Amino acid sequence: MKRATLAAGTSLAFLLAGCASRPPPGMPSEPVPLSASDPLLTTLVEGWADLVEARSSLRGGMVLKLSGPNGEQRLSQNLVLARPARIRMEIQSFLMTAAVLVADENRYDYFQSGDRYREGGPVYPHLLWEIAGVPLTLEQAVAFLLGAPPARPGLAPSGGERASDGTVRVDLHDARGGLARKLWFGAEGQLARAEEWSPSGQLLWQVAYDRYREVGERTFAHSIEFEFPPLASAATAAFRSVELNPHLPPGIFELQLADGEGGSP
Repeated sequence: MKRATLAAGTSLAFLLAGCASRPPPGMPSEPVPLSASDPLLTTLVEGWADLVEARSSLRGGMVLKLSGPNGEQRLSQNLVLARPARIRMEIQSFLMTAAVLVADENRYDYFQSGDRYREGGPVYPHLLWEIAGVPLTLEQAVAFLLGAPPARPGLAPSGGERASDGTVRVDLHDARGGLARKLWFGAEGQLARAEEWSPSGQLLWQVAYDRYREVGERTFAHSIEFEFPPLASAATAAFRSVELNPHLPPGIFELQLADGEGGSP
């Protein structure tokens, strides 16, 4: 079949800014180790998780840049997503919609306007990889784009360090004691970077959050950079506009076409 590749509140922020502030003059500039029992680690991790969990949906425009073994792509798109795994991607080309992908957790539908090609069926783990060139499941993609890596039960802070610029690194280990994830938070308590590690010590992915701007009463990262070392691929999502928790009309995650536009089944 032919398919085109598309590829916490104010009090928390105040607390984090105070805990992770720059050291006063005279203090050493070397990173300061933090033990697993340091309350700052739990405050950062749980506070950010609660803040992001309050984001149930998003609507906006963004540019997705992809690079990998098969070359590079730049896709402009309108995006709607909702937890846990609903998504609508409208790929734009020359001010027209070139392709649409919709998924509602269980089923997906994909349509290309140029050749009126259409396909659909049950959602499968590698759907975004095959259609959009992104090696993430729908649930993972929704979580990342809303501001944090997907939750992973059983992880707990095992230590970290605070740098002289206020950045705090938190190391998270699994129940077996192995390093599973690293998180970096900026001086204002915002998530700046995350890494995921395999039990064998391989870096599976890393993601960086940048260009935080106000969206409503909170700040939101308008630039998200992904790297997937095992696949030698990378992606950057640059938001042009963002609306958090918008009202979503019924059927937004369904593909509705005008008569005669259905294409092949």
